[in-house]
Amino acid sequence: MGVRGLTTYIASNAERFLEPHELHDTDLVIDGDNLCFQLFVRSEERMGAFGGNYDHYFRAVVEFFETLRKCNVQPWVLLDGGYEQCKLKTVRSRMLGRIQFVKSVRPGSNRLIIPLLMREVFVDAMHAAKVPFMRCLFEADNEVAILARKLDCPVLSYDSDFYIHNVKYIPYVTLNHKIYRKVIENEDNYKIEVLNKKGGKNRSKRVLLKQGEGPLEEENVRSSYCYLDCSLYTIESLIGKDDRLKPEMLPLFAALLGNDYIGRKILARFYASMKVGKISRKVAVHQRRVVAILKWLKHHSLQSATRTILNQVQEKHRDGLLRQLEGAMYGYNCEACSAFGYFGFEESHPSEAVDDGAVKFREYLAKNEDEESAADELEESDDNEVEVDVGEEVSENEAKSDEELSEEEEEESEELEKDTSSTTANTFIWEPWLLEIYQAALTPRFVVDLYHSNLYINYPQVEDINQPDSNELCYDLLRFIFVLLKSSKRATTFRYLTRCERVAQFRWLTFEKRIEDGVIFEPDGRKDLVLLKAAFTDFSNCKDIFKAISLLPVNMQMFFLCVVFWATKQTSVTPVHVHALIVCLIQLQMIDKRLPNKSRDAKVFQQNQKTYLDNQQKTFQKTELPPPAQPSKATFIKLSTTISKPEAILTYDLLLPHFSINDRLLRRHGELDRSTAHIYAQFQAVVLNIFTLNGLLSHPLQPIRMHECYNGLFVHNVYQTLKSRQDPLEYLRETVFRYSGTMFTIHRMLYEWVLALVPLLQRRSQSRTKSVTMVPQKVKEFVQRKKEQTKQMVDNDCLLNAKSSDDEDTDKDVEYNDLNNQFSQLML
Repeated sequence: MGVRGLTTYIASNAERFLEPHELHDTDLVIDGDNLCFQLFVRSEERMGAFGGNYDHYFRAVVEFFETLRKCNVQPWVLLDGGYEQCKLKTVRSRMLGRIQFVKSVRPGSNRLIIPLLMREVFVDAMHAAKVPFMRCLFEADNEVAILARKLDCPVLSYDSDFYIHNVKYIPYVTLNHKIYRKVIENEDNYKIEVLNKKGGKNRSKRVLLKQGEGPLEEENVRSSYCYLDCSLYTIESLIGKDDRLKPEMLPLFAALLGNDYIGRKILARFYASMKVGKISRKVAVHQRRVVAILKWLKHHSLQSATRTILNQVQEKHRDGLLRQLEGAMYGYNCEACSAFGYFGFEESHPSEAVDDGAVKFREYLAKNEDEESAADELEESDDNEVEVDVGEEVSENEAKSDEELSEEEEEESEELEKDTSSTTANTFIWEPWLLEIYQAALTPRFVVDLYHSNLYINYPQVEDINQPDSNELCYDLLRFIFVLLKSSKRATTFRYLTRCERVAQFRWLTFEKRIEDGVIFEPDGRKDLVLLKAAFTDFSNCKDIFKAISLLPVNMQMFFLCVVFWATKQTSVTPVHVHALIVCLIQLQMIDKRLPNKSRDAKVFQQNQKTYLDNQQKTFQKTELPPPAQPSKATFIKLSTTISKPEAILTYDLLLPHFSINDRLLRRHGELDRSTAHIYAQFQAVVLNIFTLNGLLSHPLQPIRMHECYNGLFVHNVYQTLKSRQDPLEYLRETVFRYSGTMFTIHRMLYEWVLALVPLLQRRSQSRTKSVTMVPQKVKEFVQRKKEQTKQMVDNDCLLNAKSSDDEDTDKDVEYNDLNNQFSQLML
């Protein structure tokens, strides 16, 4: 949710609020979506404009959890779910910012765009690392805080909400990914080593610190452990050991600062009326609001502070604001935790239900209790302090006239009237079958939005803003998903939030529920392939598609089902687009598995493998291509198992440069090929929707693992290499797969498999060839015309055919001045 300004305030006073901490031998509750994004930022650097390097990101996530395991840290990951109604305004604002960035993004941008399938890859990585996780129905912050309190362990995140929750909080940015090993003989004699992550506990890289005299003898070592260096925050750091601020005031403090649920505009009049005296000049201007509110709350009880705030809001708006404050109080004080039971823990002392917390808050405010009056004047201050009026701290967007402010308050109040607090989400009745697969993250998070709010939010990828959004190909699939979710509900329409064409704005669409004849969905049924086929009823060769799918290895079936859907629906897809995807599949599924832990840096790889590569290139005997065979599971298994390590490493050497961004694109005026980016963004949208449909139908096909199928930068580079080739397939045989006839055979077999199901691809290939051959002819004709025009200019076209009858008898050698040539007189 986020509390505005609090992270900056804590960071600028880190020595006061954060304490050094060694993370080891403990449980750790992790804010999953936050960690998901932080690891993506850490792994991607400047390569986010090509749609996701999922293989690289997958390895980064697995390595992180492996690091925790080496320090004996047990992670419990909670993922965010759908959007609550009261957060839609924030969602629209973020959507607009992302659209504007997508419109002007460049390949070398330092700002990254979250790839469409990043969260699904994060879930796959947690499965691979055997990390327990759960997806919450809505925002996970409250569940994270409650679970951490029940387990009495820290929280790992980078969200300012956890400065308010009463938990031990480790900000992710303070966490060092290096593994340290501390060897202790006694309090005065110990050493700290930095471990090599690839080695075991006893394999140290270097000694970082030595305390005490004399060597540490193994027989005298009292204890040793591995840990991660980080900083720890506790609530006592903010409220003070002398309880300068009561803990029950913290939710109100967060609300006054403003968050995703309560905007600052609605509280502008309160800020203008709040006087707090003088604040030290050492406090930065943008942090004075935080200090001022803390100072003001010290002189109020929860009841008096809330009443003062409500009195500064127009009476007709108070009820809406009060509901928002109730929601904030409920979120910070709730103790109901579904994750505790989901992970198999048992309550020793079950907590009481707190569903009526908001009602109790209203009753509390209604009590007539005697309160100590707030101090009229604050302590005198010295010359190093300045008088602060919090109303002056309002941003430029908020500092407006009373009339404009009134209009904005009207808009805010309408939002408050429409929105409800988070407690209403808990009263929604969830169907058990959906709850089971959703909490296990077997479907994407947008499923809850469709089911609970009849809403789909389509964040744009890196695509061409002049074309319809990349999800347009999947509208029918999306309707079908909605039909399955609402099979027992009365809802007939859902809203769709997406970007506009050509304009950096968002728009709303409405889709109606379409029920196909003969479609009966039984949620308790298992692996319903019939309903998956029903989503392809508009394909004339639907039966042929699913018959051909069964011939492929199970880990390729969904991927190529998506390829067929995409290549059929999108007429701009050419054979070159398909070739690039298949090359990427072979690289990630076949070559990488034979060469684990090989560097993606071409210079580093060639430096480490130079001798081996030189020897293999000299001695390698090119084998003949295997005889053609019909695609089948047995054929693919036989071919893939015959790929030798020399074949793999020589082919990897040829493909490795495609994992690096081209220097030409990193230049100041480097442009992204948006048409190509748009087509591959459409492919990812198809993958997400078919993945969702497959999950709702209990996985009749093995779920696609994008880290084994797709690397956006690699695919983009391969496409740029192949698009100018007259015969891409022949180029692959002679260049890319020249050391491996087996891999080329696999590639050709997969391509012909796609071609048989999408015969229009061949026609698109022929039209592309014609356009390529006609270009040189046009250039030749253009050059010929230019030569003729130049010849006429040389022959002095001013006098061409300009003879008069009087000139016919004149001498032909008469001198003349060429007006087109200023040096013509020099020729006389």
